[in-house]
Amino acid sequence: MDRVFVDTNILLDVLFVRDGYQASLELLQLGEEKKAELCTSVLSMANIAYILRKTFSSGERAGTLAQLSSMMRILPMDANQFSNALLLDAPDFEDALQVVCASASACDILVTHNTKDFVIGQGLSKNVHLPRIITPESYVQTIK
Repeated sequence: MDRVFVDTNILLDVLFVRDGYQASLELLQLGEEKKAELCTSVLSMANIAYILRKTFSSGERAGTLAQLSSMMRILPMDANQFSNALLLDAPDFEDALQVVCASASACDILVTHNTKDFVIGQGLSKNVHLPRIITPESYVQTIK
């Protein structure tokens, strides 16, 4: 079974029924069916909480985050990951943090709708295994 890192935008697709949400929802269903082990970072959950505060009450926000966390493993982040992300050749530091978190937890696949933003090189880092970056549509097709 694949260990799949789910980027923040995939979860927001489902929560806000954005364009492309169907494939993102199918990805979450694969996790529920135990066809993939889904993971995301504590950073993603914090970003989602921040975004939800604009449209969700405190109770709704807590319930939504609890539901998401029951569907996937929430991965920790630490100072070592921060240091490794600084060494990567990445246009966006937050994306570098996600890649390092995925790598530290042995996720070989990172699913995102922003594949163009995840063109990340090894840079000076020797400790980070760069996961394969694909869209939810591509991942769902490989499982079917």
